[in-house]
Amino acid sequence: MPAKSEITWLAGLFAFAALAFSVFPQIDLAAARAFFVPGSGFPLGETAFAQGIYWLVWGGARLAIAAFLLLWLASLAAKSGWLRARRRWFGFMLLAIVIGPGMIVDVGLKNHWGRARPEQIRDFGGAQTFTVALRPASECARNCSFVSGHVSGVAALMSFGWLAAPARRRRWLAASIAASLLVGVVRIAQGGHFLSDVVFAWYAVWIGNALAAWLLARTGQLARGEEIPEILR
Repeated sequence: MPAKSEITWLAGLFAFAALAFSVFPQIDLAAARAFFVPGSGFPLGETAFAQGIYWLVWGGARLAIAAFLLLWLASLAAKSGWLRARRRWFGFMLLAIVIGPGMIVDVGLKNHWGRARPEQIRDFGGAQTFTVALRPASECARNCSFVSGHVSGVAALMSFGWLAAPARRRRWLAASIAASLLVGVVRIAQGGHFLSDVVFAWYAVWIGNALAAWLLARTGQLARGEEIPEILR
């Protein structure tokens, strides 16, 4: 569970990011422009490395959802043993993925915020208008720029350590940040997302994890401060 210090730091950084991207929206344009080549678009996004990361995350996220669903169902049927001992952990992982990358990111923000992607705006050869990250728009109908679905997929690495001891939690949070930065740079290089889409995608997943843990605690599935054995132990 998040400590008060973690909540305080992340809330402060969220407020700073929200203010920075709202007052200085050119930050998003500058980050995207670093990868833009007039007449060629976003050529770095077409490299084998960028394409490999794109499809690895796309397929890996779907495989993870299927795996946790199957493991959770199997744990419900198990009478004892390794699967049974991790039943609530599998349930948490599945719920965190559904709420964060699923409901908040894909169903909610990407299909209703209306922000056009970098490759779609006039600044980079498209026909749509650039809009500030935290301002709802109507430049895109569905699967829009805000926030990054690929980044939310790798940010979900934090879920592995969400219910663990503080030291293990911090390692998984660090892993999720590192993976989010890597995938975020790739998606910016492809003209698919702005820097703010990357930052707030990570926060959307963090909120999804917090909501999943809160819901399980409210229904008596988790005790406050309880640690659940992880799949990797």
